[in-house]
Amino acid sequence: MKNFVQYGAGNIGRGFIGQLFSQGGYDVRFIDVNMDVVNALNRDHKYTVTIVDGDDREDVIVHNVSAIDGREPANVAEAIAEADAMATAIGVNILPRIAGNIAEGIRLRYERKIKSPLDIIICENLLDADKFLHKLISDELNEGEREYFNSHIGLVEASIGRMVPVMTKEQLQDDPLKVYVEKYCELPVDKDAFKGSVPEIPGIYPFSPFGLYIKRKLFIHNMGHALSAYLGNLQGADYVWQAMAVPEIKLIVYRAMLESATALSRQYSFPLESLIDHINDLLRRFANKALGDTTSRVGNDVKRKLSPDDRFAGAIRFCEGNSITPAFIPAGIAAAMFFRNENDRNSVQLFAELDEKGVDHILENFCGINGDRIVVDMIRGYYSLLKENGDISALLALAENNYAGLNAGRRII
Repeated sequence: MKNFVQYGAGNIGRGFIGQLFSQGGYDVRFIDVNMDVVNALNRDHKYTVTIVDGDDREDVIVHNVSAIDGREPANVAEAIAEADAMATAIGVNILPRIAGNIAEGIRLRYERKIKSPLDIIICENLLDADKFLHKLISDELNEGEREYFNSHIGLVEASIGRMVPVMTKEQLQDDPLKVYVEKYCELPVDKDAFKGSVPEIPGIYPFSPFGLYIKRKLFIHNMGHALSAYLGNLQGADYVWQAMAVPEIKLIVYRAMLESATALSRQYSFPLESLIDHINDLLRRFANKALGDTTSRVGNDVKRKLSPDDRFAGAIRFCEGNSITPAFIPAGIAAAMFFRNENDRNSVQLFAELDEKGVDHILENFCGINGDRIVVDMIRGYYSLLKENGDISALLALAENNYAGLNAGRRII
């Protein structure tokens, strides 16, 4: 049986990637620092994935699994040295912390003169994740090891479309390994990045060029999901499905995703109708009540989500690069500025500076938006409106007015 190493035994690791490779015939070894999860995996060698779709439930048992304590670098390196394939689903902010351990595994492969390639599927929400991780690992290696790394190790970007919410403490009381997921289970991967052959596993879809799918995930799926959470938060919604039940929110989210879709269609000459079908499917999935996905989880880490290359500012720049000035995506930046999650430690600085220095300071220093006064003025206007009364209907009306003005009566929606 082939060995697969999954760095990160969280919800995506267990509820998506681990399931795919286990069902594809691999022995799956998770790496994590959550000892409750590590011990349970080593005790049971299986776990349950519950697929929820409306009123339907299906339990899938994932077999042939074990785990390694991520704080034991020698064991981690040994697992990587023995792996036939590998993936990360650890979180963008954690990648720098694990790069040294991955480098140690690559170093062992180099020292043992292992000729077979190792492809690492990067399951993180980050543009150019392959370049980011390449630098982190490369900095840990000497010249000879680096040459081996470049020739034998593939860094493969992936588009993580499956939604897997954080399980509550009550749900995990009886089984710390249980995870709820949606029915959607497709993993597009960058076909051109593999050093070896693409794993022949149901659910893995190699594509080229892959930029379309990375941007589709970040600027349509992730952007629309976060926008749903931020607008829902303004309405007091605890769950994303509650937000999607508000017609005005659903329309704003649809129109924002359509702006990104139009830019994607232009850049890649990809049928807009197909992207619209994808948007409609996402809206249906966002409204999946059984998934129990919270606005708190989806909206968390505001600072990162407002950063220059992420789902809002990045989508705005992408649209502008394709001759589109968006009117609905900027509403997401304004709405995010009201998402004061007390547990969102990474965003404390942003909110402190927003209160002290205002919207323009945040746009320039956190979002990297300072040149396009039209976008700045729109965000400022949306923020002022929401600060005054939080009226989503008024926000929709203002965005539609801005859209009409930008397009001078020429409607594309």
